[in-house]
Amino acid sequence: MIGISIYLSDPRAEERIIRASAMGIKQAFTSFHIPEEPAGQERIRQLLSLFHDEGFEVFADVSRQTPEMLGLTCFREMRSLGVTALRLDDGFSREDVEHLSHHFKLAINASTVRKEEVEDWLGMGIDPSALIAWHNFYPRRETGISSAFFRSQQRMFDSFGIPVYAFVPGDEEQRGPLFQGLPTLEDHRHGDPYVHAAGLFHEGVRGVFIGDPGWSAELLHHLHELDGNGIITLSYEGSSEVEGEYSLRPDPGRDVLRIMNTRTAAGVSPEACIERTPGAITRDNDDYGRYRGEMGIVIRPLEADPSVNVVGWVHERHMPLLQFLKPSQRIRFKKYI
Repeated sequence: MIGISIYLSDPRAEERIIRASAMGIKQAFTSFHIPEEPAGQERIRQLLSLFHDEGFEVFADVSRQTPEMLGLTCFREMRSLGVTALRLDDGFSREDVEHLSHHFKLAINASTVRKEEVEDWLGMGIDPSALIAWHNFYPRRETGISSAFFRSQQRMFDSFGIPVYAFVPGDEEQRGPLFQGLPTLEDHRHGDPYVHAAGLFHEGVRGVFIGDPGWSAELLHHLHELDGNGIITLSYEGSSEVEGEYSLRPDPGRDVLRIMNTRTAAGVSPEACIERTPGAITRDNDDYGRYRGEMGIVIRPLEADPSVNVVGWVHERHMPLLQFLKPSQRIRFKKYI
């Protein structure tokens, strides 16, 4: 699952909802209790109405005071506003969680909840399928969680069969007042959020949301393709003939990830038969006989081979994606401009 984050004080919120919807994204996170985001009932209802019209599933971060803030008498009435899932702030009792689980999909705090608490909730009869373990985002640099702790929490929630969601930063406008990105992991504060999202999916995360309000159409498109079609996009430098969608073989090589259905009967003249560094995109030439035309991605340093042409290189920004490629992985080469 891929989602965006919408903030009540954002003057471009409506535009972002409509843009994301047009690209096939139908999940959104929003918060009803951020101190620096005062918003009236009319504004909140306006955005929730737009979410409803665009077919969004809305995950709302709430506190115990949220119904009163919205002019409601109880949480259940939020369903009439289009809210389908609640992300619970601290302060909710075990009885609250049990009661709300009958009316909403509930997101518990994956960054702070302990195993004993989860066992307590499940012991009350709450179905794990009604729960989401959703990590915090961390606006202040140096405060995001560590990879080791993240993996420990992931293993715990996997053992209970509870899906995990997390945040990555956006690649355009960052959210104030700190403007330092909104990642779950501190390691993800900088760099390419697409790479970070792929890493989260690789770790077993089921839902990745862009925490910042700003995101490019390219980022959202690549994330949607990864989530919906399992396609990893690799930006590269080199021949334009490489561009396109491919599938890796189901039997990954130690040194080269071979690409299926790329052999050809047409001639492939030897050229650029140079040393093959990791990330090199290769194509076998006429000297390889029946392998002529077969393409591959080099993952270990290899010496030059007169039978193998180097036709491109995975761009450095996407080199980390190579570690996430699986057998039979669908990939798309897109020339870096």
